[in-house]
Amino acid sequence: MHNPHQHQSPTFVIHPLNTDGYVVAPPIPQAVRQSYSFLFLKRGEVLVELGEDSCLLDGGTFLLIPPRMPYGVKWYDSTEGFMGGFDEDFLLNPSNEILLTKHVVKVKIADENADLFRASMEKLFHSARQPHTAQLTLDFIISLLSEDYTADDDSINKVVSRFVDDVFDRSQPILPIADYAARYGVTPNHLNKVVRTKTGKTASDWVRISRVNYAKYLLHETNLSIVEVAERVGMLDQSYFSRFFRQYVGVTPTAYKAQINRQG
Repeated sequence: MHNPHQHQSPTFVIHPLNTDGYVVAPPIPQAVRQSYSFLFLKRGEVLVELGEDSCLLDGGTFLLIPPRMPYGVKWYDSTEGFMGGFDEDFLLNPSNEILLTKHVVKVKIADENADLFRASMEKLFHSARQPHTAQLTLDFIISLLSEDYTADDDSINKVVSRFVDDVFDRSQPILPIADYAARYGVTPNHLNKVVRTKTGKTASDWVRISRVNYAKYLLHETNLSIVEVAERVGMLDQSYFSRFFRQYVGVTPTAYKAQINRQG
């Protein structure tokens, strides 16, 4: 019989986050958890929805989501890393400044810490059933995060968040950079600069990634013609679209579609 007064061990879970190619997550509503959640990418990209905002992660980035923050994953692209969660009581040092912010924390791991951080995440994964070792390792990881963490400027964050949200919103067309900049009341150069500062890629890079990913999705999941796919991703010139697609995927849209048909 369950004893309600019996002490329960604090929760800690960690899972590998490995996907092959571009994968759209199932349309599951954003979840609200009572514990901290985290994602760490060694490589690849993930688009995470955080309430009404979006956060795009790439390789070498750690995301810490505080308790009671609704979130969900919109898509994955060729990812390798880890995701999981932990109760505050699991930590040996819950007073770290990153935890005290009570906000979403996104940290790009500095090059000089990258190898140590990856090794520590591997150790955390393999010590999941050894609570004390996992506690020590998790505390060490959070201390490493503190070295690379700087408080973000709210106005810049809002511009970057809106841009990422808009450029991957499939209910609206993918626009040129100048149009996004005008929407947010900034210059294209400023938009490229602040997006690169926060994500490691320029706004132009993210528009390209969005177009490539969406084109691959449409070619894989629909029966649209190449012309129709080009129009959906904001390119009215089919020849230009084919050159663009081949430059970043390695094959033409027609060849990519033929590969899919052979595999299916």
